[in-house]
Amino acid sequence: MPATPAIDKLDAILAYSENFLDKMHEMGQSPHARKSLQRLFSPSEAAAMVGRDRTTLARAEAELGIELPARNPENNRRVGYTLSQIEAFRQHFGTSPHRDPERDQPMVIACQNFKGGVGKSTSCINLAHYLALKGYRVLVIDTDSQATTTSMFGYVPDAEITQEDTILAYLGGGQPTLETVIRKTYFEGIDLIPACLALYEAEIALVLHIAEQTTPEARRAVFAELSYGIQSVAGNYDVVLLDSPPALGVISLNVLVAADALVVPTAAKMFDFSSTVQFFRMIRTYVAQLAPEKNYRWISVLTTLFDQRYDSQRQFVDVMRACFGESVFQRVFFHAAEVINASAQFIGPYEQIKPNRKVLEMMDGVFGEIELAILREWPSKQAALNAKGII
Repeated sequence: MPATPAIDKLDAILAYSENFLDKMHEMGQSPHARKSLQRLFSPSEAAAMVGRDRTTLARAEAELGIELPARNPENNRRVGYTLSQIEAFRQHFGTSPHRDPERDQPMVIACQNFKGGVGKSTSCINLAHYLALKGYRVLVIDTDSQATTTSMFGYVPDAEITQEDTILAYLGGGQPTLETVIRKTYFEGIDLIPACLALYEAEIALVLHIAEQTTPEARRAVFAELSYGIQSVAGNYDVVLLDSPPALGVISLNVLVAADALVVPTAAKMFDFSSTVQFFRMIRTYVAQLAPEKNYRWISVLTTLFDQRYDSQRQFVDVMRACFGESVFQRVFFHAAEVINASAQFIGPYEQIKPNRKVLEMMDGVFGEIELAILREWPSKQAALNAKGII
């Protein structure tokens, strides 16, 4: 039997696989072919999120022109509020947790590890959802050419996203600011700079650009370009999240230089632990060469894909805490089928119409610890933290 030409075989594989991806995207999108947040929040949930009781919210509905929530025909109870309506309440009552622009700097946080399959993009996406639900203004920058984060926010990489829609529009010198490539998302409070395969192809061009520089200072400046771009837009946000490539390259090094803090997702396994140690060794080398004056607010390992059924993983969590000390978050991201299944349909646990409350409780604990690390960096939040006995 004659062999099938490689090009023909690849065309057939792509035809089937791209059709499948299109169908998966459709499952996560609204009937109008654009993804939307379908989850509603009960009056009790809304009251907790806004910081006012249910009666106070009900009284403010008419004043704010908020459409009355639908009622369940079976029990006549209100179905719930949208996230946009909750944000309107926050603005009305002044309960948004935004940083003080006069005293607090935006936090630029990179979810980064050079090892793939450790939940890097999953952590970044769900952290963005968590922070937005809390009322923070979030910018997510996808710098990974696999564009998982971009897909989760309802865009089809390469079909909808080109090189000019990504950070390359700025890094390539075509745009003076990153503002031109920022997109609103369906999720209230989250903006996105998307990614596509062109980011991978651009690595070679960036390497050539570095080679063209005639001085060490000029070569180092190339690795700070993303930092300058972020500075041009960060003032509009409380938190900027960077989803980085799972490899060492010019873009991932730009991410390292741009970040104020690092979240390093790591599975509780020997190979992943060893890889993370190597990651720290490499970033120590490159930061010393590229930005020796660089300061990080914090660098913390986030234990991911933790399966408590296995004694070996429980024991290894203790090993990681002993080795990394204060540089590891105490809460762990459990291996949950709901998270995996939700991601397969391009819908995160926080946006499911009927979310698994146990999964949300676990994720709230993990991301609440990261939120606290952020708040500790903002001078305007110190009095409130001290009042709660948090130092």
